[in-house]
Amino acid sequence: MRDIMLGFTMFIAGNDHGIDTETVKLQMPKSVTQEYRGGGMDLAVNQPMAALEPMEAGVKLAGLNTDISSLIAQQQGLKTRVTFRLAVRDRMHGNVVPHVVALEGEFNGDSTDDLQRGEKAGFDVLIQGITYYKRMAGDRVIHHLNAYPPKRTINGVNQLAEINHALGY
Repeated sequence: MRDIMLGFTMFIAGNDHGIDTETVKLQMPKSVTQEYRGGGMDLAVNQPMAALEPMEAGVKLAGLNTDISSLIAQQQGLKTRVTFRLAVRDRMHGNVVPHVVALEGEFNGDSTDDLQRGEKAGFDVLIQGITYYKRMAGDRVIHHLNAYPPKRTINGVNQLAEINHALGY
């Protein structure tokens, strides 16, 4: 194993909520595919189309943080900026590289822990309707996605450059 995460934190609208964050589940971008089997083809092929599937993130929180729970199920279109910061040790070179994932989406409730007197209780949230997503490792931009105007930069290559040019963006 080359890169090992040493720790992480979560900022919501600039406020650090790392102390309440137990786990984070981030999706990787995934192409929309369509099955194709042309005449004479025995093996079907899932063809990537010119679009990405919707993204969401899941967060497991310890405690009953009212600042975060007040973001759940707000009016449609009210996006919140969330930034996850990770400290990752590069075992090949021994240095710690900051990884940053920034996204904008809408908070929805998922589930709560059983409430029991004197015991830790928390809740899970889903960040859905993600319209902005940027993942960096050090200075390297891994993914930079924007719903509108459309942007899909992966490993420094603008995947939509020709399409956006044709559309006048």
